[in-house]
Amino acid sequence: MRLIGYIRVSTAAQEDNTSLDEQERRLKAYCALYSHKLVKIYREVASAKNTSGRPVFNEALKALTKADGIVSTKLDRVARSTRDVLTLIEDVLQPSNKALILLDQNIDTSSPYGMMVLTMMASVAQLERDVIRERTQTGRRAKAEQGGYAYGSPSFGFMSVDGVLIQHPEEYPVLQIMKNHRRAGKGLTVIARMLNERGYRSKKGSPWTAIKVGEAVGTYERSRHKRKNG
Repeated sequence: MRLIGYIRVSTAAQEDNTSLDEQERRLKAYCALYSHKLVKIYREVASAKNTSGRPVFNEALKALTKADGIVSTKLDRVARSTRDVLTLIEDVLQPSNKALILLDQNIDTSSPYGMMVLTMMASVAQLERDVIRERTQTGRRAKAEQGGYAYGSPSFGFMSVDGVLIQHPEEYPVLQIMKNHRRAGKGLTVIARMLNERGYRSKKGSPWTAIKVGEAVGTYERSRHKRKNG
């Protein structure tokens, strides 16, 4: 087969420690062993969070018009998860009759066995996610039944102390300013500008925007309504 090689590291530090060179060595050794033609190797330093942030990977996919498939050392070099790899295969590779080869997982989707292994990996990964989700929900329900706060990071204006949701001493007064200005009829953009001019920041320390002000006030009003009718 004629193959396109793709190797990747997430940071420049990994690039400096010869990780890319080691990946390239393995691809060349594999192709030599099985008499595959390695058309070109694409090297990239980027996160695997999404393909839009990996221009070199997209170039490698385009180069498949001159090859039979793409080869990489392992799954997480190509995508963030098994599900993402399956999506890549179903949406991009299979329609063009192209193969994906992953050395560490011993996967070659040009064979029925390779596809079976990948599908099983996806099923196991989904099962693990479902189990974790179920455990998290069970723990939250138990904590809530005991009167504790159990549902993620508190919204702006509040904080969780020993499982109890209380007013944040610095944020809550700012939330009240937003609420009062909204009731006075001021727009979200005007309120955001005013907060920034006074030096106030969001929970993450970033400047206020109309969207963030709307979310903060909206979350507060919804929670207040829920407590009132709960």
